[in-house]
Amino acid sequence: MLLDLLMAVMDSLATWSAAAGDEERGRRWRDAATAGMIAASRYVPYEDVVRRAAVETGLLPSATDALIDRWDAMEPWPDAANLGKAIVPFGLVTNCSQGLARVAVGRSGARPRFVLSAEEAGWYKPHPLIYHEACRRLGTSPARTAFIAGSPFDADGAASAGLPAWFVRRRPEHTPQRADVRIIRSLAEVGFIFGSGRSGT
Repeated sequence: MLLDLLMAVMDSLATWSAAAGDEERGRRWRDAATAGMIAASRYVPYEDVVRRAAVETGLLPSATDALIDRWDAMEPWPDAANLGKAIVPFGLVTNCSQGLARVAVGRSGARPRFVLSAEEAGWYKPHPLIYHEACRRLGTSPARTAFIAGSPFDADGAASAGLPAWFVRRRPEHTPQRADVRIIRSLAEVGFIFGSGRSGT
């Protein structure tokens, strides 16, 4: 199993909102940064993408410094706080830099086999090669590796790369485009994580 670190596991939205000054600006900023990563595909420095997105959305470039300063206060979503009790081996995949990925994993309480950052992989999600590299590290084939995303572009990207994909809806307005992505409201609905619950639809 693979999970997206910064939306499926961690409540990064709260961190972006705090750095931006309010929730609406934080979400617009994060969405602009995501668009920049999708357009880049191959990795360029994460902090540079975030800084450009800040300017595009009317924030000062220094907002990026505020975001990074708050990174070590990021918290997991309540339904992800027990990932340390997961009964299946899993890895975490993220579009941020390797250093920020380590900080977020340390805050998560999870015990993944590995965390694969876009910086380390060389590609941003939703490029298929980052999902395939994560499967290689986990020792499984894409068709036999569940991917749980917290963003619709990520769920669609994983499904397009051949992985069975779940989308845990952290933002009510977000919906994946692919019909084969299973939409859930909580990680507890993915029964194989903790050995109970439903698998979602």
